[in-house]
Amino acid sequence: MKSSSGIRNTFTRNVLKALVIGLLMAAWPCAAATKIRVAQPVIAMMYAPLYFGVHHGIFADAGFELEFMTMRTDLAIAALGTGDVDYIVHGGAALRAAAQGFPLKLIFALDEKTPFWLAARPQIKDVRQLTGKKIGISFPGDTPQIILKRFLRRQGIDPDRDVAYVSGQFSPTALQSLLGGVLDAAVLAPPFNVIGAEKGLTMLTFLGDSVPDASSSNGIVTSAQRIKSSPDQVRRIVRASLQSLYDFRRNKASAIEFLAAHFEIPKNIAAKSYANGLDILTRDGEISAEKLRQILSMMQDTGKKDTDTVSAPSLVDFSFLREAQKELK
Repeated sequence: MKSSSGIRNTFTRNVLKALVIGLLMAAWPCAAATKIRVAQPVIAMMYAPLYFGVHHGIFADAGFELEFMTMRTDLAIAALGTGDVDYIVHGGAALRAAAQGFPLKLIFALDEKTPFWLAARPQIKDVRQLTGKKIGISFPGDTPQIILKRFLRRQGIDPDRDVAYVSGQFSPTALQSLLGGVLDAAVLAPPFNVIGAEKGLTMLTFLGDSVPDASSSNGIVTSAQRIKSSPDQVRRIVRASLQSLYDFRRNKASAIEFLAAHFEIPKNIAAKSYANGLDILTRDGEISAEKLRQILSMMQDTGKKDTDTVSAPSLVDFSFLREAQKELK
């Protein structure tokens, strides 16, 4: 049995050892987070799980600092090709570019329904009243306009002759233009559709339900070259994205509080926007082959080549996602 002096000496040595280790660890430089540049077309609800993951340190824990950059889809695709951005979250438009030969892959899907509402001034109560009116869109040929045109056509309105389009009207701008009477109608994404409804605008339709054969499938897209050259980075990005989606869906109170703060909106609007989000978001970051075919079919709406020769599965790489699904379950 050790004497009391022996016990004290052992204790002292252990304390000194712990102190030395602590000092060495404090002096050792921490590994810097890798800055990841992510292009988005607009700040909107469909990307909320990613913002939520950044806010709660999920991406930081994976070793990343995400920098969101807002830019048009065509510019974002070009920036991805030059390496000026690392990932883009533009969904359907990016996949249609991939079908035309751009070396892009969808690696994580955020939504499985188009996340847009067609809103109108309070005086307009019926879609047919839009004949001869001005409708706000992001820009010509982008996914929201393609889906909107399909909807109008099915309502008996010629989308190329019976209405006029005003481009540059992303959701925040479009909402103000509607409220100010500059536009007659516009395509809005959450939370701006909820804000508009609260202010008396007419929500003519939820395009996600009224045009079920058209999907935007926003998600994370990157270059085939990055997948090949940095597979570990892609794997960790996908895993952090899936964890963020899971946490956003599971933690209702925390998610609503975050939305209220991030978008600077009242909690009741955040709660309604969250409910919209749950209806739009994927369960596990993956979309079906049928959804991919729907995205490709929209190429024909813009006069592009026949999609029958394009293999939908060739546009995605869900291998990293399926690894993450197994780990996180």
